[in-house]
Parts: sequence; structure tokens; C-alpha cells
Amino acid sequence: MTCMPFLPVRTYWRLGGKAVVTGMNRFLQRHALAYSLFVFFGSIAIACTLHVRSARADSWQAQLYNDGLPSHLVAVDKARQTFMFFEKKSPLKLKYTYPCTTGQLRGDKQALNDLRTPEGIYFVEYKIANGLDFKEYGGIAYTLNYPNPVDKLRGKTGHGIWIHSKGFGIEPLSTRGCVAIGLKDIDEVGPSLIPGTAVVLAESLDEKAQPRPDKAGTVHELRRLMQDWSNAWASRSTKLFDYYDQDAYTKAMPETFAAFRQNKERLFKMLRFIKIFNRKIHVLQGPGYWVTWSEQLYTASNLSTEGIRRLYWQRGNDKKFRIVGMEWTPRNLGMHAAYSKGQLVAEAPIMTVSDASSEAPRPPRLDMPEAAPDSEARPGPPLQDNVAGKSAETLLAAASAPLVPQRDTEAALPPAEVNWGVRPSIPEQRNDREAKPATPPAAPAPTQETLAPSSVIARPQAPAGIAPAPIQGNAQPAQRAAQSTEQHVAQPLTLTPELRSTLEARVAQWNKAFAAHSTTIGALYDQEHFNRMKNLPRGASYATTMRNLEQRFKNPWLRLISRKPHITLQGHVALTQSPLLIISPKGMEQGTLSLWWQQGSDAVYRIVASSFKPMELGLTADWLEQVSGDISTVVEQWRAAWERADLNAYMSFYTDDALQQGRRGAQHIRKHKESLWQRVGPTRVQVSGLRLVPEKQGIRADMAQTYTNTSGHTDKGVKTLLLRYNGTAWHIAREDWAVQTPLAGGVIH
Repeated sequence: MTCMPFLPVRTYWRLGGKAVVTGMNRFLQRHALAYSLFVFFGSIAIACTLHVRSARADSWQAQLYNDGLPSHLVAVDKARQTFMFFEKKSPLKLKYTYPCTTGQLRGDKQALNDLRTPEGIYFVEYKIANGLDFKEYGGIAYTLNYPNPVDKLRGKTGHGIWIHSKGFGIEPLSTRGCVAIGLKDIDEVGPSLIPGTAVVLAESLDEKAQPRPDKAGTVHELRRLMQDWSNAWASRSTKLFDYYDQDAYTKAMPETFAAFRQNKERLFKMLRFIKIFNRKIHVLQGPGYWVTWSEQLYTASNLSTEGIRRLYWQRGNDKKFRIVGMEWTPRNLGMHAAYSKGQLVAEAPIMTVSDASSEAPRPPRLDMPEAAPDSEARPGPPLQDNVAGKSAETLLAAASAPLVPQRDTEAALPPAEVNWGVRPSIPEQRNDREAKPATPPAAPAPTQETLAPSSVIARPQAPAGIAPAPIQGNAQPAQRAAQSTEQHVAQPLTLTPELRSTLEARVAQWNKAFAAHSTTIGALYDQEHFNRMKNLPRGASYATTMRNLEQRFKNPWLRLISRKPHITLQGHVALTQSPLLIISPKGMEQGTLSLWWQQGSDAVYRIVASSFKPMELGLTADWLEQVSGDISTVVEQWRAAWERADLNAYMSFYTDDALQQGRRGAQHIRKHKESLWQRVGPTRVQVSGLRLVPEKQGIRADMAQTYTNTSGHTDKGVKTLLLRYNGTAWHIAREDWAVQTPLAGGVIH
């Protein structure tokens, strides 16, 4: 026990008056032993009292207000081990209450593997229903967005906080940080845990005293601030930036505030208009911060998108609320359809004034995310020639590290506090069942509480086709792997210009090798230490990583969009973090790839750990900027071939399985055009206002079209092409036509 230093007796008795102090001092002077014992135990009592009070002060007592509440939310009282599900039924109604279990240690989560459940406001991300250990998770789990921006601002670490079940019942304080409820309970409440559901994790929450009136008007103020923030954004006004805490934003978000501002100002000049509609602005108070969120439609001259927008607010020294972090989750909410029909009404009028310059947008207009960041990617030669310096590695990490899955994948990310390969120290009070190591999972990505300790790691054999990295030293691989990684000694690094250049070059090599499907990619890894370093992420072995990579290479083509890596140092290890967008025939995925590099005895830096975190980074803007020139050229060539009725050239732009207004397949399209043009052929085909939108199957190109044929008939409408990339060129996979107002009788194209 840590005790406070001895304190003068006068400190304890000052409130009793001078006479009491003097008399007590004289008494204790005559009884030296009694004096010493009195001071000793008094110090212990005060130290313990202060410790208890400090612990209580650190525990968050959640409070709900009756304004701004969502239609339903989850609350967890950690002290009572109680899970509650509320519905807003004027007033708030408690619909379900279940016993639950949280982290093995009390208090707010601060670090990876600290066995605590976080306290704050979180949101359900998606459901995992496959690949889970039944005993540990009950087969179903709902992931939460820990760490949120405020957690990152406060330096908290860890990941994979879930709401799940247990296959054989729950015991109090038995998870590594998750919240677990019974099997029947999760079956009952699970359908209500839709993505975006708010979750309040607190030390205590008195449901009988919830909610309370917002007497201070804070909820009303924050709702107004979010709408004012939207108005400033829609107005393309520099006042938008006054709503942010610049330093906090830089610490909490993947990009710096300076980069964020630069990107916004670039878009403000490029876009002719921006409109933002917020629907159902909600507010919840967290420990030392507030969260506002709403369904949001963003529509501009280049893009229309909808989803959930969340803003995290804190008061500054001037008592004003400012944004310290944001989150955006694209989701189909039906807002765009309502907007198209004129049925969408914003909570407040959207300002239309603008302080933007008169600079016109550069054609063609691109449907890119509104927060398109500055990028190395620019229109130019094929990507394979441009990937040097870009994060192709990111893709590799996507194949190698245990990943956070995309919402539509079946792979399960590692849940709360996975200790990759070695279990954390176990408190003595844990029983034998908890302390007993579980059987290692068969899958390469380990799960939360089922990992066996690993003392010997055999050197993996490199898969066929992947070149192994050279191993330095005379020791046998098995003997070297058996030694503790602490013996891999290196001097702490300093981020000199030379080191930065070296690491950027290594990242560029990875990008280039990956884009080229090159087997030399394996030489970039430290086979012996990869994913086996202490205090670094641990996951799939080198051999498994190479097998996964080979599966990636089986794609007929891959394209990578990345930005310059951010480099930090962790002792003798260097960390590069690269935003990446991966485009393949299966679709697109983007996120941040983290690679840890360590210098070997041959002075060469190799990868010793990797992780990939999917997130929306606005990289589709970079992708569109790269391909917009090629697509514009293809559309123009297709238009010209159509206008001159060159059937062979016209058909060269279609895929074999193309669909054109009900006609499926290139042969049927050719036969139709050949028959039609023998009777009446095109004389004029004009297109304008090309707009590009990324989709899973390719890129959608919308344009206004005017068509005239040899009989003099003319009509106008909107032509939509779905263009698919085959690794070398773009082709039309689908063509749709919507006539607007026939000018001189409708025609068939």
C-alpha cells in the first residue's frame, strides 16, 4: 500500500481550535509511542480515503437529457453489471434490462490489454455473425467505434470493443473490455442493435432518474451549433473553420487541421454550390465531451451522398464549444430520393450566400467525397508507372494483418484486447478456468480470449512463388526464433532526412512490387520477427501472410491510390502510416495501413508488423481524378463512333455481357444497331455535363445528351453509362437512357 507522508498533528485538528491543538500536542509529547501510532494510522486512513475518492472521481456517472435523444439507445451500468435498452416513447422508456458482464478490472479503459471497459458515448458499427468462437462470444457480436475521436485525443489505445454473448453463461467482470449478455438476451435485443445505435458505457446510470430537463440549455445550444456549422459549410464560408479546435482536431483525426482546411478551401473554389440537409439532430453527453449526430444529405455540383454525420465537441478556455473530431458513415437513408422529389425539409434554412472565388470547376465534374484530401495522385500514365511512393503496401497489409473487416465481409476482426500470441498477466484472484490457456485457433486471425502463449516460433517456409527474405546470422532459425525478441537490440532511432527518405523509398518498393504482382514482395519482410515483436501488433505468420498475398495476386488487375506516408518512431522501430484505396474487380476498399520497420544487422529496414484499419478517407476523389481523363476520352471516342455510325468502332467500347436498354450481350446490341442504322442513322450526338460517380461495379458516368437522326427527329435526355475497368481500358457494361422532353418526336437510339 502506498501511504502519504506523515503530516503534522496540527493539520488534523485545526478546525478544533487552538486550545484543542495545544492540549493534544502536550498529551502526545508525554506519550511518544501513542503519537507515532496516531500519525501512522492517520496517514494511512487519509491516503486510503483520498485514493477511494480519486477512483470515484475518475468514474463517469452518465446523465441523459430529455432533449435531443435518439429514438433508441443502449446504456450499460458497469457498477451494477446491467445492460439497458431504451426507446423514446415520450418520455424515454426502458424496454429491456439484462444482467451483463464487463471488463475484469474496474475503471475507464486507457490502454491495450488493460482489461477495462471504456466509458463514454459509442455507436454500433456492424454485426458479426460468422467465424466467432461460440464459447467466448455466443456466435454473434456487435462492434463499437472505440476508440472514438475523443479517446484518440486523450491518447487511449486498444480496439475491438464489442457487445456479444457467452456460449455457457456470463459471470460478472469476466471480459477483456467488451460487454457480454446472455444468449437469449442478445437474440431478443439484437435486431434493435442496428448500425448507428448509440451506446452509453458508464460506471453508473440511474434509469429511474433519466432523462432530466436541460435547464442549462446545453443540448439546445449544441443542436444550433451543428446546424450553424452546416450552414457555414453549405455557404462555402471560411467561418466554417472557426467551429474547430485546431490542435485537438489534429491529434484526434487521421489528417491535420491544416490539411483539412486546405482541402475544404480547394473544394469551395471548385464547386458551384453545396447544400446540406440535417435530419434528426441528436445530442448525448459523454465524460468531458458532447456528441451531436444526424442523418445528413450532402449535395453539390459534383456529388450527392448521404449518411450519418457525428461531431464531437469540447468547451475551450473561453467556454465556447468547438469540434475536436468528426465521423462520417455513408448509408442509404432515402434522403436523396426525398430530395429529388422535393420532399426533404432541413431543420433550418440553408444559407446560399458564398464568399468563394469565381474560379470555375475544371471539367469534367467529379463525384468525389467532399473532404478530398491533397494527394500525390494526379491524372497521368497508367497507375503501375505512378505507384512509386504510394501506399501499395497498404494493400499488402490488407492481405497480411488481422484486419477490421468491411461491413459486408464475413471475416471477424480481433475483438477487445487481443494479445497476439501471449496472454497478458493474470491477476492472482482469477480462478483456474480463467487462467488456463485456451487452444490456439485454427484461423490465422486470433480471437479475443482464446490465444495460447507462444514460446517458440518456428521459421515459416516461404510459399511457392514468393521469394524468402534473407536471414542474417549463424544461428539456426528455430533457435533464433526461440530467443526472446528483447534480444533483437537496436539503438533508438532519430527521424533524420536520410531516414525519412529511406523509409519512403521502402514504402515505394512495396507499392511497386504489389502493383506489379511481383514475388519480390516477400523480401521486404523480416521473416523471423514479423508479427512476433513485443509491444507491436501480432497476427498472421509470415507464411500465412504470403499465402494471403498470393490470393490477392490472383486478381486479374489491381490499382492502388495512396498518399505520402506519415512517419513516427517508436524506440528502435519506425512506423509508417499510409492512407490507401484498393481497386480490384471485386470492388473498392480504403483505410490506413500501418507498417512497423526495423533495421537488420545488414542495415536494411524490413517489416516486423503491420495492421490495416478500414475507414473513409476521401480517396475516391483521388481515384476519380486519376481516371477522369481516361474516362472522358473513352466517352468522347464512343460518342464520335456513334455519331458517324461506325459500328465496329462503336461496339469496341462494350463488354461482352453489356446491357443496353433491355438488350443483353454485345451480339444483341450489334444486331439491333445494324438493323436500326440501315433504316435511320444518327447525324448528331452531343453530350455535356459529364459527372462521374464511383460504384462497386465500376464508375457511373451521367451526362446530358442530345440526339438527332437522318429523319430529322431530335430528343434530349440523360444518358447513364456504367464503365468497367479490365486492367487496361474502360468499357461500357450498362447503358441507360431517360428521355426528357422530345423536341420533334421520340426516336430509338
